[in-house]
Amino acid sequence: MKRLIFIWLVMGCLGLKGQGLLDLLKSDTSEIIQKVLKDSAKYRLQIIYTKIEKTSSFLKRDRSNLITEYIRNKPEEYFFPASLVKMPVAALALEKLNELKVFGVNEYTPFAPLSDFQCNKSDVPSAPLTTHDLIDKIFVYSDNHAFNYLYELCGQAFINRRLQQLGYSNARIIEKISRCNTLQNGETGPVVFYDNQKTLHIEGRQMPISLKQVSVNMKIGKGYLWNGKYVSSPKDFSTSNVVTLSDFHQMLISFVLPEKVKDNQRFLISESQRKGLLESMCKLPSEYYPDSCNKQTFKDTHVKYLMGYRDSIPSHWKIYNKVGLAHGFISDCTYFEDKEKDISFFLSAVIYVNEDNILNDGKYEYYSVGFPFMRALGKLVYNYELQMKGNKN
Repeated sequence: MKRLIFIWLVMGCLGLKGQGLLDLLKSDTSEIIQKVLKDSAKYRLQIIYTKIEKTSSFLKRDRSNLITEYIRNKPEEYFFPASLVKMPVAALALEKLNELKVFGVNEYTPFAPLSDFQCNKSDVPSAPLTTHDLIDKIFVYSDNHAFNYLYELCGQAFINRRLQQLGYSNARIIEKISRCNTLQNGETGPVVFYDNQKTLHIEGRQMPISLKQVSVNMKIGKGYLWNGKYVSSPKDFSTSNVVTLSDFHQMLISFVLPEKVKDNQRFLISESQRKGLLESMCKLPSEYYPDSCNKQTFKDTHVKYLMGYRDSIPSHWKIYNKVGLAHGFISDCTYFEDKEKDISFFLSAVIYVNEDNILNDGKYEYYSVGFPFMRALGKLVYNYELQMKGNKN
């Protein structure tokens, strides 16, 4: 009995080994880390770091514990998620296809919207594309057009009903990444599925939902530009997408380690679909594009803000992530693996870089503050994991 108690105490103390995240940041000597940390409220900084402590029980069974630390966990503080919303919608598109499988459709069945879903007043028919390829495009180079296809397939009501059922009560994804207005974002479909150029199934038109009120202050800045004119009041994002960083972080954990979340927090996709989603999430432009032209346009670090601090990504690294970039907000939600060093962790962060606090003026400190900070943070956490790995060996 004493032996069991001793083992339990040792395992319970695993999360206390090493530095805490805040101490780690404070001890770093890089100028950019200290600059942002000193004014973390101004930069609306949020960081979530989940260690994966791998242990062996007295029954010789390998197990892992997730230990999460936060810096400025502020679910009530709005940030514009931009392309981060593509991650849950990709999974929900697979859920939607599972509902439609009675019609013989799956992620490899081409489909196309029949409406002007981009709101660009175009009469050109949309090309049929598969959900599998659309998900690749979403993660490899964050394609907005691909996201809008999947949004059109799912519909606003389905997306938000499922987010609520999954436990993300303050999440709301109600707009495409386009020039559509509130009404156009709400009305989606129809979409048509094809089998060898023949119509296989038509999924009908879907109507908008009533906007759910969220407990977040969604006004940002001191002013913004609208149609070339300055408006001297905060920009109101109350009809925009909203998902907290902690919700995105939890979603990623549910994809990578579904056994670590409750059953009702798991997306209703098959194991092969989950693995396919993760394959798309870590796929690099050099693996996706056969021609050198697009390899030059989209470098392998193109959408790897936290862990893309090297000139090239080592072959033994796997970076499963999604990023967001808009209105001065830079965000990245990452699961990282170094198979050579046996290191893995989750790291999510958002930073707001808008010195003049005016939105839509194109003057954001992405390259002088935002990207350097994200890269420095990723490097710092990776080196810390390396150090901890060395201490254990």
